[in-house]
Amino acid sequence: MLNIGNLNLDTDFEYRIIREEDNDLDLFIDVNYRSLDINNDNSGFFKSRIQFPFVRSLILRIDKTSNIMTVHVMRDIDLLSAFANFEIEYADSVISIKNIHEKVLFSKTPLDKA
Repeated sequence: MLNIGNLNLDTDFEYRIIREEDNDLDLFIDVNYRSLDINNDNSGFFKSRIQFPFVRSLILRIDKTSNIMTVHVMRDIDLLSAFANFEIEYADSVISIKNIHEKVLFSKTPLDKA
């Protein structure tokens, strides 16, 4: 498990830090053109999941002093190729980015159940 600031990250994928300043960090995660399923079970907004097909990578923009990160969904390795982004509040949680049968499952689990 990777710990960055207040973020607990559990991932199967290779990652690297592409930018780091005092309180900010950008983490590049290579998912190699897989479909990305965002598990949304605990939200009353969507029934179950959101899917993005053919995702090259994710960039997690992390503020080390808060519990919020921005996730950028990338079509290519170019930093300007983001086609979607969203924020996640991750206090007392583990963010999981796993390879499940060549599909990426992105989920959030309470820390006491991880």
